[in-house]
Amino acid sequence: MSTSRDEMQEPKLTFRKFRNGDHDWRNWRKQIFEADHSFKCPTYVLRTPPCQGGCPAGEEIRGYLQIVRGIERPPADVGRQEYAFRRLTEANPFPSVMGRVCPAPCQDACNRNDVDDFVGINAVEQFIGDTAISEKFSYPAAQALGDKKVAIIGGGPAGLSAAYHLRRRGHASTIFDEHDELGGMMRYGLPRYRMPRDVLDREIQRILDLNGIEVRTGTRVG
Repeated sequence: MSTSRDEMQEPKLTFRKFRNGDHDWRNWRKQIFEADHSFKCPTYVLRTPPCQGGCPAGEEIRGYLQIVRGIERPPADVGRQEYAFRRLTEANPFPSVMGRVCPAPCQDACNRNDVDDFVGINAVEQFIGDTAISEKFSYPAAQALGDKKVAIIGGGPAGLSAAYHLRRRGHASTIFDEHDELGGMMRYGLPRYRMPRDVLDREIQRILDLNGIEVRTGTRVG
């Protein structure tokens, strides 16, 4: 039975009407199954999604899931898989690596846990990353280089990510690492059965292919 117009104006209605605090339910099951659905369409709550809030890298998880599902459509000149790759790597340049080894706090935070089970975000992330490798996707052109250059100590995931994000913003960098190869704990701390080295090498090389990132391996600083 539909809700009358008068009832729809009463304050008892749910977060779908977008009032501050209305989305702070302790149990998402009530929102999904017991909320009033009489509106023509839901109004999105302008807050960080639980999955994204649980991601240390701050990936826009909801965004690339919608692209993979075909809900959000890419521009005419970009394929769906590449568009999802671009959205994911706005935050994290290692989708194949993280899809394999991340402990997935995003899945712990997923509100589907209150209904049945979490969305398999890690598997989707790995799919996007592996597709990017097989299809040889590259990053869009970065900003033009300015006159600033940054020294980065350590060529592990943090150092490589720093170089990547600096370059996207127009800053050159030099990575110093005492090992002969870049990768840090991704290379020297993870066994090969968990982290295939060819996958790691390709994701690192994609970052280095951005003009303006210099590497000095075998160099200990301090």
